[in-house]
Amino acid sequence: MELLVAMALSSMLTLVLIQMAMAARGSFRLQEGLAELQENGRYFADLVSAEIAASAYHPQPWLHEATPIGLMADSVDGSSSHGDRLVSRHWSGQNCFGAPNTDRDIAGQPRFYLKESILEMSNGNLVNSCRYGRNVAEMITQINRQGTIPQVEVFQALYATDSDEDGQIDSWLRAGQWTSPEQVRAVRFGILNSSRESISTQQAQVFQVLDYSYTAPADGRLRRVYSFTVPINRMWP
Repeated sequence: MELLVAMALSSMLTLVLIQMAMAARGSFRLQEGLAELQENGRYFADLVSAEIAASAYHPQPWLHEATPIGLMADSVDGSSSHGDRLVSRHWSGQNCFGAPNTDRDIAGQPRFYLKESILEMSNGNLVNSCRYGRNVAEMITQINRQGTIPQVEVFQALYATDSDEDGQIDSWLRAGQWTSPEQVRAVRFGILNSSRESISTQQAQVFQVLDYSYTAPADGRLRRVYSFTVPINRMWP
């Protein structure tokens, strides 16, 4: 009898320990998933802000060259099922990898070449492509659809336009709805990022990413929407 009681108590203790271990593991996975989403959100904000801040940069803005820079008309709304494409261009003394241009001016400084960046979705990731060259005709692709942020289910962009050039925002439009990219004064971005693993209760959810509504599958993944707005002070030299 005493042996049976001891075995029962031992089984109960083992069960409690297993449940505690499972709860601890679940809590760890939850915190790990949240940390991953937060890190992706911060990186997304830094990445896109840097691209827009550099957009339309010209080392000699008093030279009104015909080469278009800034936000490009190649930016597309709905380039993929749940994502847009953002294309921007500026002059830079550094190539797509951040290395100084090996072509130098008479002072020995890196020459400024055209640098074009493309952000879009591909296979569930936010990817970046980059071209660099002396002019439009000589730009070569140095980075081709390289994964930047994983587990992105939605990537959206809206553009604040000032069509009458009175300094006031008239409307927020999707890419291509403007008369000219030159009218864009700010860009609002939004992404829906998901965790790699199933962590939470498995139920379908509807997320609003800017003006886009998305129904996420009931797979138990953590999901977060990140959005922010970046002003554009100067579009053209």
